Amino acid sequence: MMEKSTYKYAKNYCEENVWQLCVHPDIKSQENVVLVISNTSRNCPFWFHNPVENKNPVYWDYHVVLLARKQEKWWIYDFDSTLEFPCSLDAYLSQTFGQERLSPETAPLFKGLPAKDFARYFFSDRGHMKDAKGNWIYSPPSWPEIEHGHDNRLEIAEIMDFSDSSLYEIIPLDELKGRYL
Repeated sequence: MMEKSTYKYAKNYCEENVWQLCVHPDIKSQENVVLVISNTSRNCPFWFHNPVENKNPVYWDYHVVLLARKQEKWWIYDFDSTLEFPCSLDAYLSQTFGQERLSPETAPLFKGLPAKDFARYFFSDRGHMKDAKGNWIYSPPSWPEIEHGHDNRLEIAEIMDFSDSSLYEIIPLDELKGRYL
């Protein structure tokens, strides 16, 4: 098990936390995939998650984790999970999403983005973390905003898009298991 404190982390900024992992020397040499988890209702239940103590499940509109291949096995890096860090993909999926029968509206869906592309193109001006008056909903991370050039930017709107118009393939839970387990 690794120490989460080894890596940069900001509460409620999962996509930036994963971006920080993607560029970290310990991680970037592995085969990595960024997984965006949500659904069309933007109301996905996660068990064994931190945000609200003793509340299971926690519902996220979206969540971002890193899937990394190490020693012929896939591992999940999820800063907000109370499971091991990293956690084997099988254990993560069965414990995080296997607590009760999920309805079609709340069942998790996944987008898999190559970590190298995510590190290169992800762009966050943090606008989605401000209210209508421009006040922070959640305090921003201590590091600068993640900005890249204007070509091929991967913005938060695309990350959160789980509609048919998404540029990325949307994968159901059983299909994700079939690909990586």
